[in-house]
Amino acid sequence: MMFRILTEAVDEKLALIAPILRKIEQDGQSADLRDLGSHLIRALRLFERNPGIEAAADDLYAAAAALVGENMKLSQPSARGRRLLNDAHLRFCSRLEAAADRLKPYEYLVVPDFSVRQAA
Repeated sequence: MMFRILTEAVDEKLALIAPILRKIEQDGQSADLRDLGSHLIRALRLFERNPGIEAAADDLYAAAAALVGENMKLSQPSARGRRLLNDAHLRFCSRLEAAADRLKPYEYLVVPDFSVRQAA
């Protein structure tokens, strides 16, 4: 286990999610969805149950799944699908960052240091 400031843990999780979303936007496959799901679960574990964060994570995963479906059927995903993915990503980031900012500045969190395989 590692001790960290919560805002640093949130930044780390968001930094891991961004490249997966870029890959999904370009030519994502179902393996990318599994990776995204694992990272979203790890990000959700940083906080006590928060319906706003959970809804944003669900929306992000749903938008990514829709785009992967388009990637499998079409040669290029639609602009609407990419826009929905980007909007869902921004909403998820803002919910996580807002929740972390509401905590005290020096509140520490015990974050399990699992590999992505163990989290899945």
